[in-house]
Amino acid sequence: MKTWADIAVSTLLRTGVLLSVGIIAVGMVITFVHHPNYFSSQPAMGNLNKVGEVIAGVRRGSGQAIMTAGLLLLIATPVARVALSIVIFVIERDRLYVAITAAVFVILMIAFAVGRAAA
Repeated sequence: MKTWADIAVSTLLRTGVLLSVGIIAVGMVITFVHHPNYFSSQPAMGNLNKVGEVIAGVRRGSGQAIMTAGLLLLIATPVARVALSIVIFVIERDRLYVAITAAVFVILMIAFAVGRAAA
């Protein structure tokens, strides 16, 4: 029998993946509608290195920025699962798993920071 925590985690993961796939698909359609030559040539994808540039591109309706936002959401989904697990373990008063999961979350954040600094 599934507990409320299992349902919350599975809902988060399923929703994150489905949203990101939908966003990526919308971005692809917009990109290929605006640039049909992309089917036959490899275009310069533009400069979407920073989250702010992606957000600005999404506001402009750029298909490439929308696809990048979908990919960022896909990357963020398992990280959100770790964060949700911390909350669940706090609610369940399981200190050992709070500590372990918080350590994993800190390691993930350090990896993102190091990866960003190296880029």
